[in-house]
Parts: sequence; structure tokens; C-alpha cells
Amino acid sequence: MLRRALRRVRSYSGEVPGELRGWRWDEPPVRPRAYLGLGVSEVAYAYCPTFRDLWLRRRGVVGEASGPVLIGRTVHEVFHRAAWDLRRLLSRGLSPWEAYYKLYGWSYRLGLPRWAVDLYRSLTLMWAGESAASGLFYGGEGVGWLPWLSEYRVDGSLLGLSSRLRVDALEGAGVVVEVKYGGGGRRHAVGLAGYALALESEFEVPYDYGIIVRVSGVPEGRPSVRVEPFFIGAELRREFLERRDEAIDVLLSGMEPPRPARCPRSCLFYSVCNGGDGR
Repeated sequence: MLRRALRRVRSYSGEVPGELRGWRWDEPPVRPRAYLGLGVSEVAYAYCPTFRDLWLRRRGVVGEASGPVLIGRTVHEVFHRAAWDLRRLLSRGLSPWEAYYKLYGWSYRLGLPRWAVDLYRSLTLMWAGESAASGLFYGGEGVGWLPWLSEYRVDGSLLGLSSRLRVDALEGAGVVVEVKYGGGGRRHAVGLAGYALALESEFEVPYDYGIIVRVSGVPEGRPSVRVEPFFIGAELRREFLERRDEAIDVLLSGMEPPRPARCPRSCLFYSVCNGGDGR
């Protein structure tokens, strides 16, 4: 699944203007107006169209995780746990199928909801199969493809972002991978651009491609996984930088952002804005 997406995304072509590379962090438009340690999600995902959620968070208000947010956290836990568990057993010398059967037995004791256990089993089965095929057709142990799922830490401070950003995965040369639950549309692609810019600012190598691994169908039914490849071109990069600058302006203004006309239920501060004054 991932390998097909990688072949597909690398077939995309386009030019990234030099002024939109992360290593041009000291020049506009990449240079930030202020260095406020913003998170990529705070900038790109725009849960609140007025950035009121960001303003509340910077004033020390604690949000309340909604159902979708909690499910998303569980999805991330399952992906990383499945990859870590399988890699550990393969590294010990177990065959892919021996490792899978052992993990299938362990899955009963994970303490996760049923849908999450199903996702864990599906991922370990798929990756064990890919590992077996890799060893059969290409030789070697077939473990090398697994480390892509690693929660890679990135320093985005040169761009006015956090120095402790976390990318779900890096695959090969110049590919950013993020795992997401449910919909999200363009905002997740804009987030890929933010991570690509941060990586370029730190390592001074291009990151032109991104992949969203999207999980849906839960918790009501069986989990479904879809892979969406993106070329991280000029349009996505400009959109991220514009949103970053807008977020910075909101924080620097010293003014309280208005409540939006319609608050998304998934916002961590929904109850604050709709059940209190947010102060």
C-alpha cells in the first residue's frame, strides 16, 4: 500500500520556487514576523477560523478533547505500536509469520477498543506480508521498510514554529508521512507543507512529497485505511506561510479574537467558547 503510494507520488512533477524553500528561513516570505513557537496543527488545521483556539491556549486555557480527537490519538497509538512490536520481533530473528501470530495473540491484552484491536491486527498482517515478500523476492531480512513509522522530531524554530515538532514518519528521500483519522481535506495537505518547510530549514535538503495515511470507518465499524499522496508545491507552501503569519498577527495584536459564526465540534475549546466566556 505505502510502496504503491510512493511510486505514485514520485511520478508527480513540478517546480518549487527557491524563495519557498525552508532553508531560505532568513528571507521573506519564509522568514516569520515573530518567533512564537507555533505548532504545525495550530497553523494549518484551522479548527477555529479566527485563531481563537490558539489565543486561548496561549493564555493557559486547557481544552477538552472531543470524541474525534480521542479516536485520532488512539489511531496514532495503534500505528506506532504495531510497527514497533513487529519490528522488534523481526529483529529478534522471528519469521514474518511467526511474528504476526505472536502479535495476534498479544492483541487480546492490548487494552484497546475492539476497532483498535482490529486495526492493529490488520496492520501487522499487512506489514508481515510485505516483509515476507521483500525477503522472498529481494533477499535479506525484509525489515528495512518498517522504520518509516517513527515520530521524527523536527526543529522548526527558524520558521517561527516549535523546536519540538513531531512528524509521524519520514520515508526515503524527501517524503513526509502523516497519519490522520477521518476527513480533513486540504488542511492536512497544508500541514505537510509546514513539516516540509521545517525539515528543509533544519537539514537544507528538499522535501517535495507528502503522504497522508487516512483511517476511517471507526469506531462504528471496521477500520478502513486510505493513502493519499501529494506534491508539496508552491501553492501549499504559500498557504501554510500565509496562515502562519495570520496566526502570528493574532497573537501580536493583543486583541481577543471573536468567536466564529459557527464553532466546529471537534475544537478542543468548543465548550469554553459555548459554555463560558473563555477568560
